[in-house]
Amino acid sequence: MDVRGKCVIYIGGFGGIGRKCIEELLKKEIAHLFIFDLATNDIYLSKLQKEFPNSIIEYVRVDMSMVETIKDAYKVVMDKTGGIDIVVNGSGILNERLIDLTVAINLTGVIHSNLIALNHMSKAKGGRGGLVVNIASLAGLENMPMTAVYGATKSGVINFTKSMAAYYECSGVNFIAVCPGATITPIVADLASKSTFPEYCEAILKTLGKQSVQTAEQCAQAFMKIVETADNGTIWTVLGGNFEKVN
Repeated sequence: MDVRGKCVIYIGGFGGIGRKCIEELLKKEIAHLFIFDLATNDIYLSKLQKEFPNSIIEYVRVDMSMVETIKDAYKVVMDKTGGIDIVVNGSGILNERLIDLTVAINLTGVIHSNLIALNHMSKAKGGRGGLVVNIASLAGLENMPMTAVYGATKSGVINFTKSMAAYYECSGVNFIAVCPGATITPIVADLASKSTFPEYCEAILKTLGKQSVQTAEQCAQAFMKIVETADNGTIWTVLGGNFEKVN
């Protein structure tokens, strides 16, 4: 998809991967960027606004565990612009101690966001069509015993994405999922203590072997190429800065 001049919502845009992804989008001269996140980051927002003066960049507060705030955030965008072209669902947490919150944010919140986005974007309801990108994880495609709950939510996102893609003929909205592998971001800090069974973490790590690690910038560059070229319903991995279609 050609993103130039488009209205984009990026949910979780102040996160580790999110920051780099929105920078890649802004380099492509999108017209309007709405960053949905729970907490603001005024310093970073101001930095973006100065670096990309030709794009309108705004922050909207959203709590992905509360559907009403998701609905309200989308309403802000519609009231200001009248239409949405691209939505990236990039919010998420990784803490196996917080099972209910992990499911609420990583899966339930993403489902609500997709359904609300489709309602606004569907050509059948007066929208312009467009693209919804769900940021899942390699953990949703492979067995990840250290993060079993997190992996379950991401697997759900992948399956849900493929199902939503079936509505393209009716809606004109494409749905794809991007599944980053191990990426250097704050979400993986102190992973051992946040794993499913911390007491077994060392033993599990020995069975996993060496993992290919990438920077958030490498992940974002691959993300941008996927957004520009991916077909509806496709699922992509991003490993070590390289991307590949898996479905």
